[in-house]
Formats: sequence, C-alpha cells, structure tokens
Amino acid sequence: MILSIRILLFLLLPGATVALGQGAPVQDSTRRLEILQAERYNFEKKDSVTSLLSLAGKVRLRQQGTLFFADSAVLNQYTNVVEAFGNIHINDGDSLHTYSKYLRYRGNEKLAFLQNNVRLVDNKGSVLTTSELLYDMNLGIAEYHDGGKITNKKTVLNSRNARYYDATKDVVFTRNVTLTDPEYHMATDSLLYNTRTEVTTFVAPTTIVNGKRKIYTSNGYYDIKNGKAMFGKRPTIIDSTYSVVADDMAFDDKEGLGQFNGNVVYVDTANGVTVLSNKLFANKKTSSFLATNMPLMMLKQEGDSVFIAADTLFSGRLSDMKNRTVPLLTDTAGTGYQPPDLTGKDSSMNRFFEAWHHVRIFSDSVQAVCDSLFYAGTDSVFRLFDEPLVWASDSQVSADTMYLFTKNKKADRLYAYFNGFIINKISGAFNQVRGNTLNALFEEGNISYVRAKGRAESVYYALDNQDRFVGMNRSSADAIDMFFENKKANRVKFINDLKGVTYPIRQIPPDEDKLKGFNWQEQKRPKGPYELLGR
Repeated sequence: MILSIRILLFLLLPGATVALGQGAPVQDSTRRLEILQAERYNFEKKDSVTSLLSLAGKVRLRQQGTLFFADSAVLNQYTNVVEAFGNIHINDGDSLHTYSKYLRYRGNEKLAFLQNNVRLVDNKGSVLTTSELLYDMNLGIAEYHDGGKITNKKTVLNSRNARYYDATKDVVFTRNVTLTDPEYHMATDSLLYNTRTEVTTFVAPTTIVNGKRKIYTSNGYYDIKNGKAMFGKRPTIIDSTYSVVADDMAFDDKEGLGQFNGNVVYVDTANGVTVLSNKLFANKKTSSFLATNMPLMMLKQEGDSVFIAADTLFSGRLSDMKNRTVPLLTDTAGTGYQPPDLTGKDSSMNRFFEAWHHVRIFSDSVQAVCDSLFYAGTDSVFRLFDEPLVWASDSQVSADTMYLFTKNKKADRLYAYFNGFIINKISGAFNQVRGNTLNALFEEGNISYVRAKGRAESVYYALDNQDRFVGMNRSSADAIDMFFENKKANRVKFINDLKGVTYPIRQIPPDEDKLKGFNWQEQKRPKGPYELLGR
C-alpha cells in the first residue's frame, strides 16, 4: 500500500511522465506525456487494462513540443487516451493554437478530437471555427465535417466540410462553399484556399460576384492579396455594360487589365458592339480593348448590322486620346457649334474604334474594304484609308481616302477624295464618274446621287423606255452630277465647261467605254458575315 502511494506521488510530481501504451507502458519516449501542473488529482486502477489518472485545476501537460491546457483531464495509461474538459488549449510548437471545451486525444497516433466552440489559430492569424474538429497533430492535418469557417484577415470562407494542412497552409473546402471578401463573394461546391498566399484555386463550377460583375468558372485561381486571377475551361463574365466568354482568361484587377484567349466573344451591351477574336486585351480603367487573331466586330443596328474584320481592332474613349487629334467632320459643325461634352451629358459619344490591315466591312446595304479604318462617336463617320473600296447595290466607289457618314446607324453620305471613281453596273455595261472628289448621298441604303468635282469625267449609257441601250455619252466638265433611281444611274447633269461626245450603241470605239483608272473589283467585295469569319 505504501509502495502504491509512492508510485502515485511520483507520477503526479511536476515533470513526471506517464507511460502510455496499448496494454503496457510505452517504450518510445516520444510518446510520453509529461504532467507539468495540476491542483488536484485522483488515481484509480479498475482492471489490468484500465488505469485512470484524474487531474483537475489548471491542468498542464506536455508531449514533445506540444503543450496541453485544460480545467480537468483523465488519462488512461494503457489505451493512450486523454480526455480533457473546459477551456482546452493546445499549443503545437507555437505555430498552431487550438481551443475548445472538450478534447479526446490519442497519444500514440497524436490524434485529437475536439468539440464545442472549436477554434484553430495559426501563426499568421487565420482562424478556423467549427463545432467538431479532428486534428492529426502528427501530420499537421485538421478537418471538420459538420460545418465551419475560416477567417483570414477580411476574408471569410464557409463550408460543410474542410481539411486544413498546416505544413502548406492549404485548406480544401467541399459542399456549400462560400467565400466572402469586402470586394468579392464566391459560391461553389469545392475550393482550395491558401491562408499564407491568399490564393483561391477553383476545381468545380464557381460563381464569383464583384459588385455588378459576375464570373462563372470551373478552373483557375484568384489571388485575393494581389488582385490577380486566371480562369480556364471556358469561363464567362457578365457585367452591367459588357459580357465576355473565352477558352481562358487572366486579370489584374488592381491595374484593371484583362486578357482573353481562344474563341473570345466580347459583347458591349451599352454600345451594341460584339467582338469575336482569338485574343483580346481589355483595360477596365480606360474602357478600351485590343482584339487580334482574326477579330470580327459587329455593330448592332435595326435590320442591318455592320460586320468589320481586320488583322487588329482597337476601341477606346476619345477623351483619352492625348497625342492625337480627330478632325470633326459632322455636317452640323460651323458658326455657333458647341463641341460635345464627352465626360458629361454627351458621354455616349465618347467612343472610337479603329482597325488595321486587311479591313473588310459587310452590311446588307454597304460593303467595303481598305487597309485601315477609324470611327468616332462624335460624328458617326467611318474614315477609310489606303485604297478603300465601297460597294452599294450595283455601284462601286474607289478613292485614296473615303469618309462614310452615318445617320441613325445607316449610311447617309459618302465623301471620297483624291482619285474618286464610281462605277455603276448596268446589264453588262458600266456607268462611270470620276473626279478629284466625289460626294454621294444614300436613301434607304442605296446611292441616290453623286457629284464629282475637279477634272470630272463620266461615261453614261442612255436607255429607251424599254430599258434597251440607245447610246453612250463620254463627257468632262468642272462638275458632274449623276442621279440614281432603282439602284441604277438614270440621269447625268454637267456643270461648266462641258466637253463630250455621244456614240450610238453599236459604234462605240474600243477603250472609249472605260475612263482612266477603271477597275471593277467585284472579287474583293465581301459577300456576307460568314465569309469574314472564315477569311
């Protein structure tokens, strides 16, 4: 009896160890628990495999570099089980602190089961909160299966299940996962999050809400700390003014930059513009984008949308053009003209787009090709440069430079200067007018009138009442007006210094039926939007 008491007192002295084993004292010293402190104790040996040591009052235990704190605890020497109650605190090497109201700890496996108000806090300040937690201290893995959350600075993640890896600071969340940040809200079924880097990795269909912007993705990552992201597997973005879908995309939200790759569909809902391309760069701060790799722009119009293809397309705000001046071409400019307030009430005009190289334009009423194009919202004019060609019905217009004016998003007037030339095909023949400048007017998408000035010349075929050729007139004048009806030239008017000759239809001399520079280029004419897609 005296010997038993002495053994018990030895076991309870501060610094004493309790050997924990399965039916026998543990031989491995790394598995031994040291009792550092307890105000009260009780020892009870129930049978050969049950020896209970009860501790109460500011209990403090140690196993290697791990400290255990509790209000009370019961240790079983043979099963290696420690049960602790009230104000549990596990200090695992000062890198991880765990708190709860109940603890069941299996010393051999270094496996802890915690219940009631469980909190796990790492040395970076991340806090895991749940009702029940299984913590493998040997592997540094903690997991819950009955709902919980992790708070990291201003970011809060909730889920039904989670597994935390202390070595890498990774957390795998599954089932009903939500992430809430001052700027973002995410919802998914599975999510990987690193508390050190604050990088979120997406492995399942995920919805991200950022103000009015929604992102749908099932692959990629988001770096919350640096505001950078990459999404794969055909993600979609829907904003208040635009939407975009691509094979993959990347963002720098702090700089407002985005890159979209592969089968990109960009829709500017505010301005009725859609862009298809294989690579698109966007700048949210300047509301600009650059599209390459076979881009196609579609300008939505009622009944007659415009399709524009080129090697490169760019769009931005006119107010951001610091080193370039855009000449105002609108007909309303003049005395008393007030320029638009682009950053105020006229902000809808504060747009431009331009295209470079192999530009092709198609609409039901007008088609065109050129090497570069510029369009400004202040005057609604398409500026066509470098050997432009414009077709409308059976007419072709060419010049060194052309301005196509639009009204209510439809062709209204065409101004061509330097070597202006219009050809109107009629039953295998060609009416022609050329001059230094050409002005053409449109009605319902068709050319109704043309005036040529500056060394103006014309070739015009006269018809009888049954639309049969009567003769051909070749003339020159200071200015020539050609009038159209039913898409065909039906009258010519000459102004000042008229010189000309009329030939019977069967007596036209060779080469007199073509003005200098004649070049009917129907093969270059875009035939439809699908042709632009497959160019």
